[in-house]
Amino acid sequence: MNDSALKSFCTWARTELIKGVEAQMVRYGITEPALAPVGSETVNGLPLSPAEIEQRDELLRMQAEVGHEALRDRAAYTWFNRIVAIRFMDACGWLPSRMRMLSRADGSHGSEAVENALDVEITTADTDRIAELKMAGLDEPLWRYLFVAQCEELADCLPGVFERVGGAMELLLPQGLMMADSVAGKLNAVLTDEDWREGVTVLGWMYQYYNADVKDEFFKSKRKAAAADIAPATQLFTPEWIVRYMVENSLGRLWMLNNPGSSLRERMEYYIEPDAEHEDFIRISSPEEITLCDPACGSGHILVYAFELLFHMYEERGYREREIPELILTKNLVGMEIDSRAAQIAELTLAMCAREHDRRFFRRGVRADVTVLSSIPLGEDELPGNKKLAEELSHLGEIGSLLNPSEDEIDELKAAAASCSEDLFASATKTKLESAAAICEKLSRRFTCTVANPPYMGSSSFNPFMSKWIKKNYPDVKSDLCTCFIERGFNLVEDKGYAAMVTMQSWMFLGSFEKMRAKVIDNKTIVSMAHLGPRAFDAIGGEVVNVTADVIYNQHSDAEGTYVRLVDINGSEAKGLKLVEAIQNPDCGWFYRRNADTFKQVPGTSIAYWASDGLLSAMADGVKLSSFGRTSKGIITGKNDKFIRLWWECAVGTIGFSSSSVSDLFSGRKWHPCTKGGSYRKWFGNLDSVIDWSNNGHSVFESASREGNHAQDYSDELKFKPAISWSAITSSIPSFRYASNCLSEHAGMCLFVPEDKIGYMLSLLNSSVSKEYFSLIAPTLNVNAGDVDKFPVLLSCFNLVDGLFKESRGLSKTDWDSFETSWDFKRHPLV
Repeated sequence: MNDSALKSFCTWARTELIKGVEAQMVRYGITEPALAPVGSETVNGLPLSPAEIEQRDELLRMQAEVGHEALRDRAAYTWFNRIVAIRFMDACGWLPSRMRMLSRADGSHGSEAVENALDVEITTADTDRIAELKMAGLDEPLWRYLFVAQCEELADCLPGVFERVGGAMELLLPQGLMMADSVAGKLNAVLTDEDWREGVTVLGWMYQYYNADVKDEFFKSKRKAAAADIAPATQLFTPEWIVRYMVENSLGRLWMLNNPGSSLRERMEYYIEPDAEHEDFIRISSPEEITLCDPACGSGHILVYAFELLFHMYEERGYREREIPELILTKNLVGMEIDSRAAQIAELTLAMCAREHDRRFFRRGVRADVTVLSSIPLGEDELPGNKKLAEELSHLGEIGSLLNPSEDEIDELKAAAASCSEDLFASATKTKLESAAAICEKLSRRFTCTVANPPYMGSSSFNPFMSKWIKKNYPDVKSDLCTCFIERGFNLVEDKGYAAMVTMQSWMFLGSFEKMRAKVIDNKTIVSMAHLGPRAFDAIGGEVVNVTADVIYNQHSDAEGTYVRLVDINGSEAKGLKLVEAIQNPDCGWFYRRNADTFKQVPGTSIAYWASDGLLSAMADGVKLSSFGRTSKGIITGKNDKFIRLWWECAVGTIGFSSSSVSDLFSGRKWHPCTKGGSYRKWFGNLDSVIDWSNNGHSVFESASREGNHAQDYSDELKFKPAISWSAITSSIPSFRYASNCLSEHAGMCLFVPEDKIGYMLSLLNSSVSKEYFSLIAPTLNVNAGDVDKFPVLLSCFNLVDGLFKESRGLSKTDWDSFETSWDFKRHPLV
């Protein structure tokens, strides 16, 4: 399968289908405003049949309810889903009619059903109408009729994808879909029968690629995420090997702990054997007792692989092949999703998995348990006494499975529904309340395993409701949706069950997630972690998303967890191969075992599994650097382009190069040297900026107040004192420098210690020990004051180190002063 060609096709097909649907909407007068009123028998001079009148009226009602663009886009993806679903069944030979609808018998472009129309058996089709169109040689109308009839027939067995909307969507089926340059024609050029038969994951990739342009547009806009933005902005199809790793080490682990001799082990390439001293586990006597939920299931990739493992569990216990699919879909697997289109694909993929093992599956009326979490608009008067729950349900399409309703709230919904009268208006309210109660009951369930690749979205993109609601309900993890889902995953899984998720690696290190880490270490157990780092998802191209795949046991245990470090491996496929290598050879050098209690020795409780025993001991026994001095976050002007210059842009006489105390800020000199970060450089240098801080920043704060900017100062007693400066944003490895007679700007934070200790502390911060320390607690591009404050200090060899510091600083200063960018430049050393 050519991934780039498939992506190009899907993004093109979306645009093409939207144009085709829009043309149909204009043709039938479904515009804003409508070209003809409800019930019109003629539109644009086009006479409508009674069925078309009814269909058009239904579409006008839907348009009034959801809006013109939403209806258009829904129609476009509805037909896209149906086209790819039928083409998949074409390739597999699973259409009830036994005739290919979107290809010929040899897989080439065309329609076997049209060519053999008189022999087609579709229960919802009128054979006389088929014969009439065939005899007239009207291939396009014949194909449209057969295609719609096939969709209608499939609605009985696959209602998620082929849902009936009163037949209304039939009016919006674009024209010319079977032409060689149409959506169906180009689809056949991109994917062969062999590509379709490789597995249902192709449907998941098509779901992601279809909305790629929508996702890109959202992030370029930098707007707050509206309800309609969240699904396309956060969708990310999970690579097969990551799915397998999570499912095998949660669902597979549970089975193997219950059945140590199971042959399932031979199928699980990414499974990590538990140690002899492993965690306790849920006892199961039958695969029917296992439940697995994906609370943000997308197109169902995780559920599909879980289906595969569960199938082999049932098979191992002697169940008949044809009865297993129904058991899995009705007893074992649960999916939840806010995007109805993704849910359609998830239900379709699971149905295709079932059909592979049960040729009569389409006749059994069995549906996968995939729930669309759509908003249920409830007014305060419809749920009196619980404004909070009514508001949450009204925004359910945004918060999705993060909603964790209580039993009392579910009872309240049921009671409110039961109290509704039988009049017309109360009936509508009752329907909503009953639907809300059913959804909340689903959300309140608990499972033996929860596995997900949850949505990633930082709090800066939250809309006002989301921001307020997340802060209130997930206060310890409010910075990103993915960390909210980690916490929610523990609510969804039973005690001694497993929560496996792909998340941003930031939860392992950042101070904003310290409380969360403490809870995990104290109350849960990290069973396994694949630390993937960047480039784990090739499908997102240039986006650098640092992630980790975690399997967490929902109870505290003293057992050691396993960790595989893949952050330095480039590319998704390469990371997968290295993961397998580590599992097969734990002595490879990137496989670790740690008891999570060890992380309590690390400042901020960072998940520093790769730290050496020596460094862990130093962090436990050392004295924090903050005990020897103070860090400063420095000045913020709120408008650097106005108040900060390079020193050579200013008249030398206006710069206070030799200022030594805050009183010099009132000397009449406008500009003063300041540390402002800069590139990687140790010991001395990166001193080329000056700041307008005359009268101790009076003009800066006056400007900030006038223009509504944020300005910040720091302690007067620290200004111009000797200090250790560093760049708040680094390229990778932090570097520290000596500075004096300077102010500290926010990008060039400073540490102030007694002058007799500066040499030792600066040498320590520039050492290889420092490099390892910051890789543990600040592995991002930012080194903040808190990270430096926590640095562990062991005083030794003080005089020797101080002498080496002076030599290093002297060499670095000589180098810095040899260039004209230094204000102490005299001449180039080569002149």
